[in-house]
Amino acid sequence: MLEILQKELEFHRQKALLFHEENTLLKDRLNLSETKRQASEEQALRFEEKALRFEEQAKEYRAEYDRAIQAFLDSQRNRFGKRSERFVDEEGVQPSLFETKEGQDSKSDSEQATEKVEVLAHVRQKNRPKNQDASLIPTREVIIEVAEEDRTCDCGCQKEVIGHETTQRLNFQPAVFEILIEKREKMACRKGCDGSPVTATLPNRILPKCKATESLLSYIAVSKVLDRQPLYHLEKSIEQRYYWRIPRNTMARWMIQLSEKLQVLVNLMKDQLIAYDALAIDATTLQVLNEPGRSPELKSYAYCVRGGPPGKEVILYEYNAYSQKDFVTETLMDFQGVIHCDASSVFNGIASKEGVTLSYCHAHARRKFEQIVTANKKAKHPLAREALRFYQDLYKIERQAKDLTLSPDERYALRLKASQPILTDFYDWLLRSRDKTLPNSPIGKAIAYALNHWDGLLTFLKDGRLEIDNNATERDIKPFVIARKNFIFACTQAGADSLGVHFSLLLTAQRHGLNPMEYYTKILTKLPLCKSMEDYEALLPWNFKL
Repeated sequence: MLEILQKELEFHRQKALLFHEENTLLKDRLNLSETKRQASEEQALRFEEKALRFEEQAKEYRAEYDRAIQAFLDSQRNRFGKRSERFVDEEGVQPSLFETKEGQDSKSDSEQATEKVEVLAHVRQKNRPKNQDASLIPTREVIIEVAEEDRTCDCGCQKEVIGHETTQRLNFQPAVFEILIEKREKMACRKGCDGSPVTATLPNRILPKCKATESLLSYIAVSKVLDRQPLYHLEKSIEQRYYWRIPRNTMARWMIQLSEKLQVLVNLMKDQLIAYDALAIDATTLQVLNEPGRSPELKSYAYCVRGGPPGKEVILYEYNAYSQKDFVTETLMDFQGVIHCDASSVFNGIASKEGVTLSYCHAHARRKFEQIVTANKKAKHPLAREALRFYQDLYKIERQAKDLTLSPDERYALRLKASQPILTDFYDWLLRSRDKTLPNSPIGKAIAYALNHWDGLLTFLKDGRLEIDNNATERDIKPFVIARKNFIFACTQAGADSLGVHFSLLLTAQRHGLNPMEYYTKILTKLPLCKSMEDYEALLPWNFKL
């Protein structure tokens, strides 16, 4: 019996060993499967990460492609296309062809949003008067007499003049270049007294040793600044038409010497500009060839600053070759108030100054959306078009304020009522749209620009004197830009500085309705006679009477 039990125990022990071996084998297989599963999962993760990397690369490539296409379209537009920033919402509701003028007041909001609105800076003056005001033009009467044979009546008596039939024709009298011979009297006693002869005193002149009269100096300055004639062109035209040769280097020297004498007036204008609590500033490039420590290829900047209280508005031009941020900060060191400008980092220094607030230009923000739509009109660009619709509504309100000639307080109230809700909706739309765009795409950059500078874009709502954009300054700097396209560069820093002086005085005089040629001739004559600050202030454009 014991043997049988031992045999059964041995059998069960062998069976247990067999089960143990099978269990070990199963565990090994299970571990192998788990390893394979983990390897498969790791490989799947690697493939997923690689796919994500490829997707990110594809987004970057698409964004880079969009940027390249946008840059190409922008360059095409800049070279061949229209410069107008006008936007017409072609996807909106088409207005009725038979709508009457009375019916326009009852348009729905959706129809009103489709009106053609232009940015104020680019509205052309289509309704200019065909004829100038005759009171501003000198007149000269010419009497045309009746022929001798018609002056006797059939009855034999002489006819009398009972009136005139009047016609008007515009006449042109060419400029006259002449030698002005000035003879100063010398007087002495005929009796031969011991008293020495007396000679008339030579009048004080702005350039004592200059052989040109004040009118000729004014003609050169006005031709250079307002008529945009380079001095080499002016030298050639004077020689060909009037047979006088005035070398261009001589005219350049006169311009520089005049600017040194006129600087006192520009300083007084700058005082008015800084004392007021609102101004606008913009810059353009200017190349100067011979400047110490600088290569001729480097481009410097000329700044246009607008401001001054009502009735004493100033347009100031100033040249700077070095650090733009330091220049702006030092130039506006004593200014307190609001500065209209773009969002350039150049203005960060002055923005950090206490008492100074920057009002950013909505035209710059709008332009980034407009360029996307205009560069490729075949593409839909729904986000860019939607942004331009917001700007349509904003500029419609600005145009309404201008048409109604609202006072600053009235414009402030209108903006709070009408413009602020639009800007609130626009900001919410920008936040929602940011998540739908690639950050480096053109539309992504346009949205980011508006959001990053949003506080400055809202500043114009706080004061009815402020403008929605800085386009007025861009218009005032345009005469300098067009003139620079003709003369291309300045030879010396003194020449560049003199440009700022002459542009400041002539453009400000023109702003106040003065005839620039007459104004310059008079102040060049009167400036040497000034003895007090009141005498100089009397020559400023808003105080001057021709």
